[in-house]
Amino acid sequence: MTNKIGPMDPNMRVGNKIDESRPAERTSTERATADSAAGARPDAAGDTVSLTSGAQLLERLEKTLETLPAVDSQRVDEIRTAIENGDYEIDSQAIADAMLRLERSFGE
Repeated sequence: MTNKIGPMDPNMRVGNKIDESRPAERTSTERATADSAAGARPDAAGDTVSLTSGAQLLERLEKTLETLPAVDSQRVDEIRTAIENGDYEIDSQAIADAMLRLERSFGE
């Protein structure tokens, strides 16, 4: 059950006052539960959802990413060793270029 946040009272306190003059509203889940309990048949021509090709691509990408490890341990070890040996060099120009490419890609 949900409560609607009511207006502020004269003492400037916010309350959960529900307008008792209106009939109670039920969510779609509450209606479906009540209908199935009453033996009502769900509408056979109910709403349908179809994903765009972009959304389908994102869904496949998410599933692919879920199979990959969160951290590439081998790469972390390589960088750690390079830092410890003093061999790790930072290419600030390459980092700046990559950041600009990323920023520009958001505008496309």
